[in-house]
Amino acid sequence: MRHRHRVLGFLFLLFAITYIDRICISVAGPRMQEDLGIDPVGWGWVTAMFTLSYSLFEIPTGVMGDRLGPRRVLTRIVLWWSAFTSLTGIVSNYHLLLFTRFCFGAGEAGAFPNASIVISRWFPPSQRASISGVMLMASQTGGAIAPLLVVPMQMRYGWRMSFFVFGAVGVVWAVAWYLW
Repeated sequence: MRHRHRVLGFLFLLFAITYIDRICISVAGPRMQEDLGIDPVGWGWVTAMFTLSYSLFEIPTGVMGDRLGPRRVLTRIVLWWSAFTSLTGIVSNYHLLLFTRFCFGAGEAGAFPNASIVISRWFPPSQRASISGVMLMASQTGGAIAPLLVVPMQMRYGWRMSFFVFGAVGVVWAVAWYLW
């Protein structure tokens, strides 16, 4: 039972971090658009690239979890998206930002299906819906606290720093998850 709480804690943090990373670009958007000279139509493409790649890679990454196991795949997912979260902080033009956002979405895809594998292995059927509800709550909690974390950071250190910091947070999570 004690280990289930640890699994739940890891998954809760996973989903909070996914949405903090997603919301980070929304908060930084106006400063990024100004800094990189992106018009509203171009910004629409920037936000669409994540969603496009996320949807394209969701099923293949879920299949990967079925074959390789969620421990390895969730570690890969978080390391990948953390790398591209951090790389978002160094982009210097529109085209690099499009590429980075596409890769970020491709990397984050599969987090929910692989977490579902973890839930099915660690929790009895009578608890799975409740645990899935906690995961959805965690993602919304991450989205809710993201501006509280990101805005002060971006105001003090600029929009780029928030991507470096939250990329590092993901790496810490991935290392702890894999080692545990």
